[in-house]
Amino acid sequence: MKKLLVLTAVAALTATAFGQGVVQFQNRDTGVTPQVNAPIYLDVVGTGSVGALSGAGYRAALLGGPVGSTAFSVSAGGVVSGGAGMVMLASPTTGATWVTFRTGAASGFVAVGADAARTAVGVDWGQQGVFQVVAWEGSAATWAEAIASQKKIGASNPLTLTLPAGPTDPVYRALQGLTPFAIVAVPEPSSFALAGLGAAALLIFRRRK
Repeated sequence: MKKLLVLTAVAALTATAFGQGVVQFQNRDTGVTPQVNAPIYLDVVGTGSVGALSGAGYRAALLGGPVGSTAFSVSAGGVVSGGAGMVMLASPTTGATWVTFRTGAASGFVAVGADAARTAVGVDWGQQGVFQVVAWEGSAATWAEAIASQKKIGASNPLTLTLPAGPTDPVYRALQGLTPFAIVAVPEPSSFALAGLGAAALLIFRRRK
């Protein structure tokens, strides 16, 4: 009986492992139509490699979740919202979640090489999921740490994508529809507090007048 329970548990875990689809983490892919060409910039969206993120001083990750997940939003002032159901996706071969950036003329593009596949947690083969690229300044190992780091962060437009029919499907899922974005400074909590005090003082001043 115990053996049967163990075998059942292993079978369930195996089914769960293989019940996750795969999406390709590339913000430049000329092998698909329409092509993916969405560099990531510092402060403002630019053109070409001018002002694009470059080298190991910046990191990026691919987030994902099932349909109904709420993608992250990062405003121009660095205010972060959303994120329900979104998690960092890992390589099925190495377990890597974050990557650095290419340099030179390829600045702005993530340095993933051949290890671009990411396991789409909660999204089965042939199903739809919500995906989003995020990037940050510094050495934070997770998106949550990046948000809390008080450095520059950014998030792409969310993508609702249908994954391939299965692991043998030759048509892999690229991030088609991804658009360029920039990382911006996140205000310190003290800045929010000062802004709140300033707003309160302004209201009191107006009432007295």
